[in-house]
Amino acid sequence: MNAVLRNILKGLTVLLILNSAVVLGGMYKWVDEQGKTHYGDSVPPKYAKQQRKSINTQGRTVKVYEAAKTPEELAEQRRLEAIRLEKEKKQKEQDRLDRILLATYSSEDDLLVARDGKLSSLDSLMQLTTRRIQSMQKRLARLAEDAADYERSGKALPKTLTRQIDTVRTQIQDNEAFMLDKQREYDEITLRFEIDLTRFRELRRAAEESKQASK
Repeated sequence: MNAVLRNILKGLTVLLILNSAVVLGGMYKWVDEQGKTHYGDSVPPKYAKQQRKSINTQGRTVKVYEAAKTPEELAEQRRLEAIRLEKEKKQKEQDRLDRILLATYSSEDDLLVARDGKLSSLDSLMQLTTRRIQSMQKRLARLAEDAADYERSGKALPKTLTRQIDTVRTQIQDNEAFMLDKQREYDEITLRFEIDLTRFRELRRAAEESKQASK
C-alpha cells in the first residue's frame, strides 16, 4: 500500500469517526501515554483529568479542557491570585487618594499654603508649651530650694511642699510628653505633604502628557 493510499484511508477513517459524532452528539480528542491521538464521543475515565479537546464535524477544536492541576499548581495559582487581588486593592485605594488630592488642591501653591498653615499652628502650640515647661522648671527649682532650707535646718519637710514638688514634676513630664507628640505630628505632616506634592506633580504631568498626545 503506497503512501497516497494510506493517507486516503486515514482521511476516510477520520471522516467516518467525525460523521458518527454527529449522530452521537459530540466528539472528543485526547492523547494516551504513548502519544497516540484518539477520537471518541466520550473520554475514558483514566484520561478525564488530562487535557482533552472537543471538536466539531470539520475536525476543528471548539473547546479545550485543561488538565487537572496538581496540589502544588493549585497552591501556586491561589498565591498568584492573592497577589493580583492585593495589587488591585492597592491600585483602587491609590486611585481614590488621587481623586481626593486633585479635588482638594488646584495648584502646588494650594498644597504649600495648607502645609504651612498646619505647621504654623503646631509651631505656636509648641512654643507655648516650651514656655510653660520653662516656667514650671523655675518653680520646681524654687520649691527645691525651700526643701533644702528645711533639710539644712533639720526640720521635717512639710507635706504640702512635698505634694507641690510632686505635682510640678508630673506637670513637667506631661508637657514634655505633649511636646514629643506634637513634634511627631509636625514631622508626619511635613512628610505627608512632601508625598502629596510629589504625587500631585506626577498626576499633573501625566494629565499634560495625555493632553499633548491627544492633539
